[in-house]
Amino acid sequence: MEINDKVVIVTGASSGIGRATAELFGKNGAKVALAARSIDKLGAISASIADSLVVPVDMTKRDEVRLMVQKIYDHYGRLDILINNAGRGLRSSVEHIDHDDFAYIMSLNVYGPLVAMQSAIPIMRKQGSGTIVNISSQVARATYPGLSAYAATKSALTVISLTARKELAEDGIAVSVIYPRGGKIKLQVHLNRKNS
Repeated sequence: MEINDKVVIVTGASSGIGRATAELFGKNGAKVALAARSIDKLGAISASIADSLVVPVDMTKRDEVRLMVQKIYDHYGRLDILINNAGRGLRSSVEHIDHDDFAYIMSLNVYGPLVAMQSAIPIMRKQGSGTIVNISSQVARATYPGLSAYAATKSALTVISLTARKELAEDGIAVSVIYPRGGKIKLQVHLNRKNS
C-alpha cells in the first residue's frame, strides 16, 4: 500500500497502539488526523508529525464522531485510511458485569467505530478507494474468564468488520481487522514510499 500523502484518521491516537500507529504513518509521509479526547497529549504527538491535524472527539458521542470525520475531510479534501483504534477493556465475571459499564464499552468499542465507518464509507466510495482497519483483540477469538463483556464488544466489531469487507469489496474499499494480544501489538508493516 502506498502511504505517502495518504490521509489517515487514527482514533485513540493519544497513547498505546494508536500513538504508535499515528507516528508510523507520519514517518512514512502520511497526513495524519489524530483523534482522541486528550487534547494536550494529541498536541504533543502532532508536534512530531509533519502534516498532522488534532481533532478532539469522544467516540461514545455519535454526533462528535460524524463531525470528526467531516472536519478531517473538509481539512484535507479526501480520506484514504480510517484506523478505528479507540477502545477500553472491562474485567468482570459474568455474574458481576455492571450494566452501565457494559453499555459504555459497547458505545466506545462498537458503536463509535461503526459510526466512523458509516461516515467514512460514502467519502471513500466517491473516491473509488479507501481502507478501514478496525482494532479488535485476541479475546474475540477465544473465551477468557473475567473478559466476557470486553470480548463481546470486540467480537461484535470483528463481525461487523468482516461483513463490511464483503459488502464494500466492489466499491474498492478494503476492510481489515487486527487482533492485538495483551494490549500490545508488534508492528510489522511494510510501507512503500515514493522514491524521491
